[in-house]
Amino acid sequence: MATLIRGRSKSLGLQRQKKRQHHIVPWIENPCVGADEAELVFHQRHEANTVELFFDLFFVANLATFTSYHSVTGKRSMFAYIGFFAILWTTWFQVTLHDVRFARDTIYERVCKTVQFIVFVGFALVGSAFEPGDGKGNNTNFRILCYTLVLSRILFAVQYGVVLGFTAKKGYNKLLLPLGLNVLIYVIAAVIFGAMTPAFSSKTEYPKGIFSIWWIVMLLESMGSIAISSIWRMLSFKKTHIVERMALLTLIVIGEGAIGVTKTISRMMSKNGLDAEGCSLVICIILVLVFLWMLYFDNHPKGHYGTIRQQIWSVLHFPLHLAIVGVVEGSQQIALARYVIKQISKFDKELSEACRVNNLDGMDLQQSLNASVEYFQFSSKVESERWIPFIDDDLFRIGQNTDICSPANTRLATEYPEDISQLLYHTMSAVYASLGMKLDPKKAPVELAIRSWHTVYEYYWSSALILLACMIAMMYLIRKNKADIFDWVSLSSRGVCAIVAIIFLGLSKIQDAQFRLLESPAIVPIFAGILLLIIILDRLSAVFSNWRLRRSGEPIADDHEHGHGEHQDPKHEHAVDVNESRPTMSPSVSDYNPMPIMPSAVDSPQAYATPSLPHSNPVQTWGHYQPVNHTP
Repeated sequence: MATLIRGRSKSLGLQRQKKRQHHIVPWIENPCVGADEAELVFHQRHEANTVELFFDLFFVANLATFTSYHSVTGKRSMFAYIGFFAILWTTWFQVTLHDVRFARDTIYERVCKTVQFIVFVGFALVGSAFEPGDGKGNNTNFRILCYTLVLSRILFAVQYGVVLGFTAKKGYNKLLLPLGLNVLIYVIAAVIFGAMTPAFSSKTEYPKGIFSIWWIVMLLESMGSIAISSIWRMLSFKKTHIVERMALLTLIVIGEGAIGVTKTISRMMSKNGLDAEGCSLVICIILVLVFLWMLYFDNHPKGHYGTIRQQIWSVLHFPLHLAIVGVVEGSQQIALARYVIKQISKFDKELSEACRVNNLDGMDLQQSLNASVEYFQFSSKVESERWIPFIDDDLFRIGQNTDICSPANTRLATEYPEDISQLLYHTMSAVYASLGMKLDPKKAPVELAIRSWHTVYEYYWSSALILLACMIAMMYLIRKNKADIFDWVSLSSRGVCAIVAIIFLGLSKIQDAQFRLLESPAIVPIFAGILLLIIILDRLSAVFSNWRLRRSGEPIADDHEHGHGEHQDPKHEHAVDVNESRPTMSPSVSDYNPMPIMPSAVDSPQAYATPSLPHSNPVQTWGHYQPVNHTP
């Protein structure tokens, strides 16, 4: 033992005597270093690096900021939310399409990332007042958005232009046209966005429909990039970590809902402490987040499942992420709607008891209603504090009136006297405003609340329907083997649940049925139950399918392939050749020769000839090690 310690100390002493060579980040590198000659694709690494994760934080910061500033109070505000989300997501997507294929850790790439950070900070500035189509939009804000989009598209053109130059230098002549088309796409997009700027002059009114140009251009540039990568397969995303990038953004989008949950708890229970129903609704929202995470990552693709399918799968993340945001935000809004309705029902019950049952009058009635109002602690919130003078005036008039709640006035009346109705109206407005909703001070909160609840109900079940449809499409796209019981059950369960979502969405056309659902705490638990049912059926069908497969004795497909940014176990560093039972080294980026030349004599099997051995010996050919049989 002592000898071992002395030997280890000696080796550490020798190590300390050596000079360390510091890593110097290069100014720029040729992206062709990551070109796989065997697969004819670009891939720089197998997992996301830190700068890509850093960039994702700017996306989620924009999304969280925009969500906090924009409350969905109608269809116009809902479409504004979708429109801004589309701007954020498509820009992130274009950045990712470049990075997973060509980006290397260099000073040049870090400068590009810094510019992209600035672009997303510009989006955050625009998002705080992004209200297109309402006739009162801030033209300066829209001009800033145009400038920001121009900057981002010019950067994309420069980045693809740099790749074009390096590929031309390396002799990849077949890639000059597709890369040139990418540059052209972004240059045209930048010109169009720049040409929109004069339309938002402070002295002119912008024409109707001009906002659609943003989304049409972004749609066309995304379709163009995907089409180019589909036609020229060396620009496809095979062997890249695009799957991991999409998974990370999905995790961030779901995680953004966790931020909303904490805000919902604060809004519902910060004044009067814990409430059994409120706690149950918050737990259901958390379960929705957990179930969304399980349904996505438990059915995450492993290995390559087709170049075109992979690209379609990636594009489907836009409606998927939009649906996740809609479901998560909708769950919180529905829980808050239930909170408001419950609080107003409590206040209405106290009004009825004081006025119609006890027939209080004068100062007695004023003091009773004032105690009921004090329960809400409106002075603790800036948003609700502005309603206190209106409520005080209502209470003063109620105290000055006589016989306002006399049996003669309330026995046959179906409505409250006018002063009490005004108190109920102003109290409801203050309760809704106290939730921190960003509302137009010129509009009555009660009308906004009723309209927003109808909109929230519609987009909640619409998002649920889109979510389930995306899950069905994605599960179909990533399936590589023959369909079994699991495939049929999982697809069928999601289809049936989608029909249930359609039924609940249809109830929005029946106003009474919709309001009865909103005033009950059932909506969020119902959706959480739907997701739980899918998870249970997935698990049961997977267990049954595995049992049948073991009983049948049929060969089992390996569904745990390396790649796509998966963290690999060290013991799986070498792949095993099934036929020879000999290890074969997995190719790495350094093994590839990016130059499109024919193999030299050194690359031939004869160059590695060795004496005959009982087993085959590895031979390197074009970066791969393959077994060679030396027996005649």
